[in-house]
Amino acid sequence: MDENKLKNKLNESLNNSIPNNSFENILSKINEKEGIITMKEPKKQSKKLLPKLSIALATIILVLGLSYFGYNNYYKVDSRIGLEVNPSIEIEVSKKEKVLKVTAKNEDAEKILEGMDLEKTDIDVALNAIIGSMVTKGYIDDLSNSILLSVENDDQEKGEQLRQRLANTINSIISADNINGSVLSQNLSNSNKEAQNLAEKYNISLGKATLILDLLESNSLLSEQDLVPLSINELNVLSTSKTNHLDNVQKEGTASTKAYIDKDEATKIALDHAGVSNPNYTKVEFDADDGLIVYEVEFTTSTTEYDYEIDATTGKIIKSERERNDNYVPNTNQSSSNNTNSSNNQSSSQNTNSSSNSNSNSTSSSNNYISRDKARQIALNHAGISNPNYIDIELDRDDNEYSVEFTYNGYEYDYEINATTGKIIKSERERID
Repeated sequence: MDENKLKNKLNESLNNSIPNNSFENILSKINEKEGIITMKEPKKQSKKLLPKLSIALATIILVLGLSYFGYNNYYKVDSRIGLEVNPSIEIEVSKKEKVLKVTAKNEDAEKILEGMDLEKTDIDVALNAIIGSMVTKGYIDDLSNSILLSVENDDQEKGEQLRQRLANTINSIISADNINGSVLSQNLSNSNKEAQNLAEKYNISLGKATLILDLLESNSLLSEQDLVPLSINELNVLSTSKTNHLDNVQKEGTASTKAYIDKDEATKIALDHAGVSNPNYTKVEFDADDGLIVYEVEFTTSTTEYDYEIDATTGKIIKSERERNDNYVPNTNQSSSNNTNSSNNQSSSQNTNSSSNSNSNSTSSSNNYISRDKARQIALNHAGISNPNYIDIELDRDDNEYSVEFTYNGYEYDYEINATTGKIIKSERERID
């Protein structure tokens, strides 16, 4: 089939498939059944619809507002509350004081919170449960009665109000268990970078770090290493010393010292060891030494100053040191009397001069003594030791020598050193049994 015949055939097929006057036929059929279709203008919106839209919009705004209000009051963290004894616990609460989250910060805290589900409870209910568990499991008792409450809130005024209320609540809870508790409470600040750094350095809570810094500020002789291992009750006991005080922490009640020997017993231990019965001056205070609560006992006689550290729990002597009392003035009345007699009697004068020379030589010898530290260094250098475990230094004025005794690495060392020249008279070493 040639190309022209093919085109004709296709045209014929196309014409047969479309009815003649199709558009006119379709339009006439529509007109016959439904009438003529005409385009009309759209009706104007009813004025009644606008109030309905306004109500719907207001409802949406109200729902969103209530949702935001509900979130802020019931689901958003408003305050962080720290509870510390040795167990360390952090509680996050909402503005309505509902518990959102409770976190155990150490293993002891995990034991306290075991089996508890405190989320969505009131903070007072949570405190009752947590402190009750601490008492039941022996973390709070008559021997260790202190607890630290720390409150962190962006609104300082609200935080202070919450601190006061919760401190009273905690004190009431502890008292209900017939324990005379001591509650330390403080407000925390996010801007305290020093406390944050200390907390991170030793993996302790921000509340405990803040309390330690407060103590360090009052006594520069304390150190971080001394205080970090201590429990809250031990830190509270330490704060009772005159040299250690808390400026930014509120305290209710008194820290228990029932686990320790008393001050009189510590004093007796030191005096007996020194062989002193009637000291001129005595001072006894709690102190800390490398994570241990100790008594620092200081006393003097007319010639010697003594300094002892005694384990407050066991009564063991940790350190004993003595040095010459530089405030001592020898009695010269006898010498003056002899000089007076010498003017009246030539023979007596000779004796007086002899006595005066003797006294003069004795005083001169006292003034020529090497220092206690010098004697200490001579002995340690000879032994090749820099940091002994224990050292005791005594001056024997009659024999004009220092007695230096110390221990190190299982051995006991005993030195006698000339008090004027520093020459080693004797040195001995023996193993400690």
